[in-house]
Amino acid sequence: MVLDSLRPKTQKVLDRISSPFMGIHPNILSLFSFVAAFFAGLFYFFGGYLLLLSFVLVILSGILDAVDGNVARRRKLQSRRGDLIDHFLDRLSDVALVAGISLSAYGSDVLGFFAIEGVLMTSYMGTQSQALGLKRDYSGIMGRADRLVLVMIFALLQFSVPFSFHIFGFWVTPSVILMIIFAIAGNATAISRFRKAYRAL
Repeated sequence: MVLDSLRPKTQKVLDRISSPFMGIHPNILSLFSFVAAFFAGLFYFFGGYLLLLSFVLVILSGILDAVDGNVARRRKLQSRRGDLIDHFLDRLSDVALVAGISLSAYGSDVLGFFAIEGVLMTSYMGTQSQALGLKRDYSGIMGRADRLVLVMIFALLQFSVPFSFHIFGFWVTPSVILMIIFAIAGNATAISRFRKAYRAL
């Protein structure tokens, strides 16, 4: 994944960002990240000027999602329960965001289905590898950090360049293009991880 591969190089920056949150339990940070993502999806659904608020909340959700694990490591609070909570809330956040976009006036419920399926299968194959005794797989062309950045970009595009045209039975908007990217990249990443795990077994 493009952005996740940069994490070792940005560890010092992440440590600085995490410092103000050191007094908060990492599970609470994970919960706040989900709440921010939920309302980001909700505001995207309502659209208009709320797209800007959705953009801000996606940034907040991404920051909290990045620092919860960092805080857990630095405070030596890492646990399997914490990992379970983090992944559970991450998947709820993913669904809330993608559902909000796809069900909005700018999106497509059909393409949204394939987008959500791609997002969930990407995450499933990453953790399924670990469940089979392999390492957790973060490989592929699109991970969660990449998706959050794309949501930020396309929320701004949808607000500032709200184009639309009709092709193959679909109204094409920036949000529809985002759904297509999620569907294709997500499923491609899931298949890639499946093949990698299959060969390793």
